[in-house]
Amino acid sequence: MPSFPQVATKLLEISKDETASLADLAKIVETDSGISVRVLEIVNSAMYGLGSKITALSEAVVFLGLDEIKKLAIGMTVFEKMFKSGRAKQFDRLLFWRHCLCVAVLSMEIVKEIGYPDPEEAYIADLLHDVGKVLLDIQGRINYGEVIQDISVSADPVIEKERSIIGLGHDDIGAFFCSMWKLPEKLVVAVKYHHQSFEHLNFPKEKTQLISIVFLANFLCWTQGIGSFDIIRPPILSPEVEKTIKLDSFDIIKCILQMNKEVETISEFYHFVFPSMSQVRENLLWANLKLSKINTKYYYQEDPVTQIQDENSIKGETMPFDIGLELGKPLSKAKTIKEVLDIVMYQVGCIFQPLHWSILLKEPKTGDMVFSVVVGTNKTKLQGVKLPKGEGIAGHIMTTGESVIVENVATDKRFSLRVDKFTGFKIRSIICSPLKTDDNIFGVIELINRISDDNFTSHDLKILSSIAEYAAIAIEKSYYNMALKNIATKDSLTGFKNKWSFERAVSNKDVVLKKYGTIFSILVVEIDLSQKINGTMGRSAGDDILKKLVQVLKETRRRKDDIFRYGEDTFIILLPQTYQEDADLLKQNILSAFSLAISKEEQIPIQINISPHTVSAADFDQLKDLVEKPLSNVRPPLKEDTIVDIEDSLQPLIEQESEKEISDTKKIPPSGKTVSLKGNFVHLKTKKTGYMSVEKLSLETIGFKVVKSHSIKVNDFLDIQFTLDGMKKSLVERRIVVREIKDNYITAEFYNPPPYAKDLGFYLMS
Repeated sequence: MPSFPQVATKLLEISKDETASLADLAKIVETDSGISVRVLEIVNSAMYGLGSKITALSEAVVFLGLDEIKKLAIGMTVFEKMFKSGRAKQFDRLLFWRHCLCVAVLSMEIVKEIGYPDPEEAYIADLLHDVGKVLLDIQGRINYGEVIQDISVSADPVIEKERSIIGLGHDDIGAFFCSMWKLPEKLVVAVKYHHQSFEHLNFPKEKTQLISIVFLANFLCWTQGIGSFDIIRPPILSPEVEKTIKLDSFDIIKCILQMNKEVETISEFYHFVFPSMSQVRENLLWANLKLSKINTKYYYQEDPVTQIQDENSIKGETMPFDIGLELGKPLSKAKTIKEVLDIVMYQVGCIFQPLHWSILLKEPKTGDMVFSVVVGTNKTKLQGVKLPKGEGIAGHIMTTGESVIVENVATDKRFSLRVDKFTGFKIRSIICSPLKTDDNIFGVIELINRISDDNFTSHDLKILSSIAEYAAIAIEKSYYNMALKNIATKDSLTGFKNKWSFERAVSNKDVVLKKYGTIFSILVVEIDLSQKINGTMGRSAGDDILKKLVQVLKETRRRKDDIFRYGEDTFIILLPQTYQEDADLLKQNILSAFSLAISKEEQIPIQINISPHTVSAADFDQLKDLVEKPLSNVRPPLKEDTIVDIEDSLQPLIEQESEKEISDTKKIPPSGKTVSLKGNFVHLKTKKTGYMSVEKLSLETIGFKVVKSHSIKVNDFLDIQFTLDGMKKSLVERRIVVREIKDNYITAEFYNPPPYAKDLGFYLMS
């Protein structure tokens, strides 16, 4: 393993010696010619604007001062001796060093704000915080480059991916070697805990502050796209950091801008390009901070459901399975809000076995509550029904934020009798819990009656409250992840994909040919609003014209066409499997539709120019030039990206995702597939068993024959199992509720089907 640079070690020693002089510092710097040259370069650079050149190192040291020389010397020696080269091509050391340097510089700005007593110590700790990655690359028994590649397709944070493969993270490994190199204990601790929870260790104030500074500076750099790899993973901020450093007590944006300014002045010495200040997006930063808080709760908190299971064990009560595993793991991997809700509803059905259960979300315009996700015996009757703001048990919870159990609704004045009408049965017992994060309530989980006819208990309410807390965090995490993705990939005014999305879409030949075909066309649509409209009638009039064009493009597009807003007044349409003739036809359709959309009363004639191009596989290399050269002077859109509060847009998002889910499952016949499968059943109430012959099967319903009635009635529950006759011979186990009986033929609905019935889905499509 590499040794820590000798010059850096001596500089750390001298920094602790209160009697050390600048002359002592100069002697150490002189022992390394590389540092000497860089010191003279910096002191004679335009940054200092000296009238005459300094050629003596002792003079330069006096001019720059102890702190500046120490930072530069330690940085240079660590970079040259340890960080400069490595094994894995995928591990870009220049990118890595830029990250370390930016984290170190940003830490100095944070130090100024919070008054940490030893700024240089923070600088060095941040400079070394990721040294474990270098050690893994130099001598790791696995290829660290492959780990980096795996991270790009993994839902896990970097540190968790390392631990799953190696057993240790780069934080543990870095801290171990820092201690072997006899570095100060505070530096070792800061390196070790910059990805770990540390509150339980009861460190003194200065250690806690130093760890928090490293933690926060590292996180902020990742939010700005300045990570140690060319990938962005969702950052996680330890809860201790927010307790130690109050994020709203100082200007974080100012710190980042100052970091940009300082790093730009020294980047030429390391030969890398630093992102311009225009790339620092305040809204993106704060959205990331909010997302990090969600990740924090989700990642660091003790699993509340597991906590309840432990309490159950003490009380002698048992749960049907490991809820922490069944609920927590799938939630952490859910990519959409609908996936989160489906997972929660499935597990609620397994745990509580209610007759009816639902999630109500707030309708943004009216504040009414909407039954957004409904499961149970008469779910179609309740799906989409709205309750006026504050009505019923759910309305009470949406207002107060308190979980509620009602053992007998007949005696509770808060209960809304209208719900009975929609469910089609008499409601007896209810438990409800709010979906909220902090004081922000955006929904309610409501459970109605048990299959067993037993009432819900206070113990049930405690479990549901914990599940609701877990679910709310996962919902908010998915929501802000989606919001950040939209900011990055879509134009805020039109909703079309943006320029970055276009460049990404045409960057890989194989992907382009697979998506758009070996022959496809491009339409470049340009409308000049800046002088004709904006200059005379104002910006809002220009936006109105632009919206008319957007509406025309949406109405004339074909199902597989991709539309991008490339610039302020420029759009690009990619037309899969389209020859020149069809591209010309679409051009005429757009021009005609736009002409009709613009009213005759317009004082200024509006014209759009559309340039069609047909591209073959052989022309792919010229594809980007085809667009970039003629559009090199296109102005970017004036964007005002905002992220709407979750309660104001969650319900519309669920509706959109549900529509997409329906379109994605169109290949599966809604009426079901005719089959011939054998199985058996257990009557839930009577416990009688029997054999069944399955004749009709879909994702939601089943039709089967039984040899005799077995006293089965409509609305009875049965547990069934049968084996598919596909190649995998998959066993399907479900609970069903009987809907119709004709002689010995029974039609039933699946009571609580799992959200991802892959085996059954593939079988029905085959």
